[in-house]
Parts: sequence; C-alpha cells; structure tokens
Amino acid sequence: MTPIYRAAFSLLTLFTLALVGIVGCSESSPSPTDPTVVPPPTSTPVPTPTPINVEDLLRRSGEATSRLNTFHFRLEHNDEGSTPFSDTLDIIEAEGDVVSPDRISISFSGRFGGRFAMRASLITIGSDSYMTNPLTGNWEEVPAEVSPLGFFDPQQGIGAMMTGLRNPTLASKEGTEFRIEGDLDVQALRPLLGAVAQDGMVRVEVTLDKDTLYLKRAVIEGRVTASEPDGVIRTITLSSYNESITITVPDTG
Repeated sequence: MTPIYRAAFSLLTLFTLALVGIVGCSESSPSPTDPTVVPPPTSTPVPTPTPINVEDLLRRSGEATSRLNTFHFRLEHNDEGSTPFSDTLDIIEAEGDVVSPDRISISFSGRFGGRFAMRASLITIGSDSYMTNPLTGNWEEVPAEVSPLGFFDPQQGIGAMMTGLRNPTLASKEGTEFRIEGDLDVQALRPLLGAVAQDGMVRVEVTLDKDTLYLKRAVIEGRVTASEPDGVIRTITLSSYNESITITVPDTG
C-alpha cells in the first residue's frame, strides 16, 4: 500500500472510530428533549413534628381538671398499702363523687384500730359531715374535722400534683391519651392524701385525655406516710366528668 493510501486508510479508521464513539455516547446518554426520557422523581420533604411541651401540658391539665364541676373518683392500693384517714382509721379502697366546691360523697373500706375491717359511707356538704355507723349502718352527724375534703381536695390536690412533677417525660402519646412520668415531692400530695411523710419523693405516672386534658388516672408509687411500708402503690382514677350528680343530706332520723 502506498504512503498516500496508508494515510487515507488511517484517517478513515480514525473517522470510523470517532463516529462509533459518538453514536455510542448518544445511545447511552439520550438528549433531555428525547420524549422517552423519564426525569428522576423528586422527594417530598417530610414535615418535622412540633415537639410537645410536657410541663405546659401538665399545667393546662391541672387547670382543666380543677375547674370540673363534678366527677367520680376511685382510690385503690396494692396489697401492702392503705392511706391513713385519721389516727385510728386506714383506708384501703374508696370511691365516690365530688361536686364543686364543697360536696363529696364517699364509700370506703378500711381497717379500724389497725385490726378490724370495716365499711362505711361519708357525706360532706359545706361544713356539715355525716357518716354511717359501721355497726348499725345508720347515718350520724360527725365532727367537721372528719370531712373528706381535708383528705381529698380536687381544687388544690390535682393542680399541685400536676405542676409539681419534676423531670416529667412523655412516656406515650398513642391513641386518645397522653401518659407522663415524673417524680413528686410527697408534700404536694397532702391535699389528696391528708397526712404525709415529712420529706421524700415518689414516682408518679399520670394519664391525660388528649381532647380535654382531664386527668384520667394517677399511679403513685412509694411511701407517702411515715407509718406505711415501702413499696406502696396507689391508683387514683377519675371519670364521669361534669355529669349531673346530686349530693343531699342523708336521713339521720
């Protein structure tokens, strides 16, 4: 092959390789205007949820619950527990109704003198209190200091408990409830449980209704009074908010 043909052949080969490269590039990288090109999907930003202010939640719950006109309550203890109602009476279970500002009706079971089991009912209307005689079942007027409002004062007790929780954490927000845990100075429980120990902390778990923020349940774990053993667990349950409840003077005749 003459030099001139060799040069022509070389140029033709280079041209062919270049053409193949261009076609290959165009096949592997189609034009953006090609109708067969599908643009890559774009992701939608996920909104960041607003964090819940637990302290503010507890404050608003305490205010809402303490403004209730009426509610039903129940107080229970685990096997080791009871709550002193007086120097001679320990309450194991109690259940009743509260009508703001100063009416309460309660039925309870407990131990009298630390040994004798008893059941009784008690009604307080203003400064007047009435209690069933454990022996006869008849209603009798009793001294004003026996009023359970000194033992269970919803206006003060619930608000103090809710705002007094230390280091509260949101344990759950599933379903229709908020569940919050924290530590509480036992002195904050005085309006709810009467006599309490001089100092100490208890563990508290409160359950709130998401819609109304009313307190539904409070579980109080720990010794509250000086005479009780460690490991006591109290559960206070509230229900029947603002329902029609009538508490009248019982027949003492």
